Amino acid sequence: MFRDARGRHRVVVTGMGLATPLGTDVEEFWHNVTVGTVATAPVTRFPTDGYPTHHAAEVSDPSLTAPLTPDGRRTPRSLRYVHHSVEAALRDAKLLDHHGLERTGIVVGTVMGTRPHLEELRRQGRPLDADPAWDSPQILAQEPGRAFGLRGPLHVVAAGCAAGNTALAMAADCIRFGQADAMVAGGVDELSEAVFRLFTTLRALAADVVRPFDRDRRGMMPSEGAGILVLESLDHAVRRGATVLAELPGYALAADAHHMTAPHPQGLGMLRCVEESLAQAGIDPRDVDYVSAHGTGTPANDSLEAACLSEYFGPRGARPAVSSIKGMLGHSQGGASAVEAIACVLAIQRGRVPGNPTLREVDDSCAGVDIVRGPARDMPVRVALSNAFGFGGNTSAIVLARYSG
Repeated sequence: MFRDARGRHRVVVTGMGLATPLGTDVEEFWHNVTVGTVATAPVTRFPTDGYPTHHAAEVSDPSLTAPLTPDGRRTPRSLRYVHHSVEAALRDAKLLDHHGLERTGIVVGTVMGTRPHLEELRRQGRPLDADPAWDSPQILAQEPGRAFGLRGPLHVVAAGCAAGNTALAMAADCIRFGQADAMVAGGVDELSEAVFRLFTTLRALAADVVRPFDRDRRGMMPSEGAGILVLESLDHAVRRGATVLAELPGYALAADAHHMTAPHPQGLGMLRCVEESLAQAGIDPRDVDYVSAHGTGTPANDSLEAACLSEYFGPRGARPAVSSIKGMLGHSQGGASAVEAIACVLAIQRGRVPGNPTLREVDDSCAGVDIVRGPARDMPVRVALSNAFGFGGNTSAIVLARYSG
């Protein structure tokens, strides 16, 4: 029996699947995210007249974005993204045709749920009750759960832009405390005009390119996509002969309880999540090689996140490499941190971390951390920390580590 220091089930990653503007399979995504491909481009889904930017990042695979599915149904893109990603992750984990999934559940994080689908129906002049089943965000877990026979715990979680990490943490809890042998977990969101309006109101949209940690950064760009990971207890994975891709030994969730849209000025929630996730994992800060930053490209977020990382790691003699893939992908909200978790697993496996290809000059306020310049950096990665923060004070961090038996 494999247990952690507290006697709980160890949690490992055995499968991954995604649908992103940089690719809809893991290999295509990894190639693009490590050669510096920028996916933000002119929006095609809705008119952007009157907005400060006309760019976002859209999934381009026609099998996932066509108005009608092959069977003639008009289903939410978010549902198609998550279905595709769940199927790919189960296939990767060798669980797609497995018949013993009574103790396998699903947790999906999202911000907008299926609302963008309703926005699209309205733009087309179609009745909003044409497909009433699509009105509820719960369908994002129910449909793939039904389609793939996942009979364990089923949840949809809305934790702002920390939703993907929150879903992974909830899924890991289900495994650690014996409620499930395996969980399918991650996040999804579809490009939404309402999000454009929101960030326009907040004056947080970049006009041209997202530039995390750059002196001239001006804001974020909305995106879309899904990321799904199969988590299992190490006992279950070993018993069925699964390939372990990485271990998830620690995670933490917190709330700033400070402001609806602004983080705490001292980053208390951020710092707490970094500290508690590593403490739970039993990992020394000096062993963290890479931090996948939330890194939205907004002036406030990047300076504060860099300051928190410097404050935590610096006095402990650590200086991990730091990057944000949002410079290439934009911000896919509920899907963002789940996709970033996949990037962390791949960094551990491949010995390469994504860079900041849109970066021109590091802002002085971010100079206290080791920002990765260029498209990627080749380096051994034993431990990766992935941060995600959201409105409402939601803060989160997960730790992913090389599996060593």
